[in-house]
Amino acid sequence: MHPLFTRIVGLAGYFALWLGLGLAGAAGLALRAQLPWLPSIAGAVPLALAYGMVCLAAWYVCRSLPIEGARSMGRALLGHAGAASFTSAVWVGLGQWWFIVVDLPVRWSRDATLLLFAAGALLFLLSSAIHYVFLALEAQEAARRQALESAVLAREAELRALRAQVNPHFLFNSLHSIGSLAGARPAAARDMAIALGEFLRRSLRLGGLASVPLQEEIDLMAQYLSIEQVRFGDRLQVRIDVEPAAGATPVPPLLLQPLVENAIKHGVAGLLEGGLVSIEARREGRQCHVTVVNAFDPEAQARTGTGTGMRNVRDRLTTHFGRAATFEARASGERFTVAMVYPCDEAAAAEEERRA
Repeated sequence: MHPLFTRIVGLAGYFALWLGLGLAGAAGLALRAQLPWLPSIAGAVPLALAYGMVCLAAWYVCRSLPIEGARSMGRALLGHAGAASFTSAVWVGLGQWWFIVVDLPVRWSRDATLLLFAAGALLFLLSSAIHYVFLALEAQEAARRQALESAVLAREAELRALRAQVNPHFLFNSLHSIGSLAGARPAAARDMAIALGEFLRRSLRLGGLASVPLQEEIDLMAQYLSIEQVRFGDRLQVRIDVEPAAGATPVPPLLLQPLVENAIKHGVAGLLEGGLVSIEARREGRQCHVTVVNAFDPEAQARTGTGTGMRNVRDRLTTHFGRAATFEARASGERFTVAMVYPCDEAAAAEEERRA
């Protein structure tokens, strides 16, 4: 079915245009041929509306003869020329018959017939050109929609990967700690099991959102660190300092989790006396600065790792904020620092992207 029939406003506007053409033809008959107004309107207006309906068939011709190159263009021109000649000839014959029906005394000379035939052919070809434009716009919209659907599917796949990214060693170690505490400290084991369940529940909930306030991310990481503190005891020290203005800024969900996991796995876990994991966030103008710092042993043998966590955080920052966001990881002495800078809101992100 022609897409115009699904849009009442567009269909009304289309036939209003043909109504105007019919009234113009009726005015020509009444003024130039000195024919009565009422028969002129009765003859020209229905004929114009009928041909307007016929010209909608150009949409089907355009779909069957797409223009994709010089060869296809020649085939399309021949096809539309044939369709325009046929429909115009039928229109002329219909017009002659209709004028007899409404008793409109018009002399159909050879020149008048050829003029009406040429006008009909040109109108059909004009309709074909307009339909090609609409088909191009429709294809562009379909491509945009497909790109958007692909982006949504990619994001969903990313979120599924994030949900599965909770380090299995973290779960195994947590469950092992719960088992160890169950005999000696059953109350602590119970509290740790509840905290672990709450952490996993919140991780799944946040992972299904497009963005979350940074403060929610920080709260989730505080819960994660509290579970790890049960395992590491006094070896793991935590410091969190987040300005309220920074905590309100939106970020992709589960953004900090790989950084905090790395801080413990490659930092505190390798130190006999343990160390500090610090999370700080502050707002400076239209930018938010977030740093995750952990102690580590620069002389210890580096643990094996693929760097997926760091790369994932960097890629997600770029996807969410564009080139307006920056990501830097550096080691200095016995401190390893990850620093992120991103715009505080979408307007700032757009402005920073434009400048970049």
